[in-house]
Amino acid sequence: MPRDTRSAEKPVGVIAPPGDGVVRTRDGVSGPSQQSIWRNRNFLLLWLAQAISQTAQNAIWFGIVILVQRVSNSSTQLSLAVLTLIIPSVVFGVLAGVYVDRWDKRTVLIATNLIRGAIAFLYAGFGLVAHLPLSLLLVINFVFSTVGQFFAPAETAMIPAVVPRSRLLQANSLFHLTFTASQLVGLVVLGPLLAKVGGVDGLFVSMSAAIVLCGALVWPLPSSRGGHDPRVPATEEEAIRGVWQDVRDIWQFVFRDRVVALAMVQWTIGAILGLVVATLVPGFAERLLHVHAEDAVFVMAPAGIGMVAGTALLNRWGERLEKHFLTNLGLFTVAACLFLTGGLAFVTAWLTQANPPLIEMPTLGEVSVLVPPIMLLALIAGFGFVAIMVPAQTFLQERAPVGLRGRVFAVQLMLSNFASIVPLLLLGGLADLIGVDSTLLLIGVLIAFAGAVSVRIAPGEAPWRQRHARVE
Repeated sequence: MPRDTRSAEKPVGVIAPPGDGVVRTRDGVSGPSQQSIWRNRNFLLLWLAQAISQTAQNAIWFGIVILVQRVSNSSTQLSLAVLTLIIPSVVFGVLAGVYVDRWDKRTVLIATNLIRGAIAFLYAGFGLVAHLPLSLLLVINFVFSTVGQFFAPAETAMIPAVVPRSRLLQANSLFHLTFTASQLVGLVVLGPLLAKVGGVDGLFVSMSAAIVLCGALVWPLPSSRGGHDPRVPATEEEAIRGVWQDVRDIWQFVFRDRVVALAMVQWTIGAILGLVVATLVPGFAERLLHVHAEDAVFVMAPAGIGMVAGTALLNRWGERLEKHFLTNLGLFTVAACLFLTGGLAFVTAWLTQANPPLIEMPTLGEVSVLVPPIMLLALIAGFGFVAIMVPAQTFLQERAPVGLRGRVFAVQLMLSNFASIVPLLLLGGLADLIGVDSTLLLIGVLIAFAGAVSVRIAPGEAPWRQRHARVE
C-alpha cells in the first residue's frame, strides 16, 4: 500500500493515559523522554496494529490472486483485480490525507480497521456461495483499497502523538522496516500457509478477524483532534492544486537533470515490472509448470531471497561499483532471466505438445522438470531487480533538493502506480491471447531495449576499467 510521506501535523490537546512514558504539553508530545520506544505502551499498540494489519492485508492480496486465478484462469481478469487495488491510491490517496489531517486520528484508525475487517470477510463468500460474479470481487477490491487510503496517513500522523521528538527517527525506521517485512511475511509465508491449511476461505476469515483485532489494539490510543495545520491543504481543491503544483515542480526538476530523469524512468520500470510479473506468475505456474496457483509463490520465492541477499551485498560492497553500470547490469540481468524463463517454457511446450510429441519430458512428481531452472532464474532476477531499484533510488536521494525530496518520492510512487495501469491491462490480455511464455519473451526484449537506451544515455564504468584507470 502506498504510504503518505507528508509531515504529520502536530497534534493539539492530546489526551494520554498516565504511565505511557511520554512527556506531553498542551501542544502534544514534547520534552526529551529517554524511555525506550519498546517501553512505550501506546507506541507498541500502534506498531502491533500496523504489523498485524499490513501482514493481513498482504495475505488477503495473495488470497485474491488465488481466487481470481481459480475462478477465471485469465491473466486479463487478474490484471483487472490488481488494478482495482492500485487505482484508489492514485485517485484518493491525496484527498484521503486531507481529510485525515482534519479528523481524529484514533477514530480513523479504529474505523478503518473495523471496516476493512468487515470487507475482508466478504471475500470468503466467493467460496461459500457458488457462481458469484467476478465483477462483485472487483468492486469489493476497490472499496477495500479505498478504505485503506485513510488508514496509512492516520497511522503515520499518529506516531508523533505517542512518541517524543527524540525518538521519532527510531520509530519511523521501525515502521518502515515493518511495512517492508509485512509484504514478505504476508505474501510469501502467511498467505500460502493459511491457504494450504484452511483453504482460501479460511485465509479470508482469519485475516478479517486479525484486522478487526487491530481496531481493538488502537482503541486505547490518545485522541488527536486539533486545529488545522496551515502547512497542509484545508480543502479538496487545495489538495488537488497542490498535487498538480508538486507534479510541475518535480517535472521541472527531473527534466533539468538527465541523470535524475533516467533514474526516475529506471525506478518506474522496476516498479511496473514487479506488478506485471506478479500478475503473470500464477497463470505461468498453472499452465506451463503444472504447479497450483497457491504454490506459485514458492516457485518465485528465490526472487525474494535474491532481493534480500542483493541488498545485503550492495550495503557491503555497493560503493565499489559505479551506479550507472549497476543499473544497466540490473536491466540486462532481469531481461535475460525473463527471456530465458519464457524461452524455456515456449520450447518445452513446442516439443511436448506436438502431435505426436517430439520428446517426452521427465517430471518431478506432478510438476514440470522446468521448476528448478525457473527457480534459479528467479534468484538471479532478484539480484538484478535490486541492482535496478537501489541505485536509481540513490540517484534521486542524492540529487533531489532537501525541500523537494519528500514530494519527489510521494509523486514518484503515485506516478508509478498510474503508469502501471496500461501495461497491466495490455500484458494481461496479451498473455491470454498468445500465452504467458510468449509474453515473458516479449517483456524480456522490451527490458533489454530499455537497458540499451540506458547504456546509450549513461554507460557507466565497469569496475575492471576503474581499476585499470587507477593503475595508470
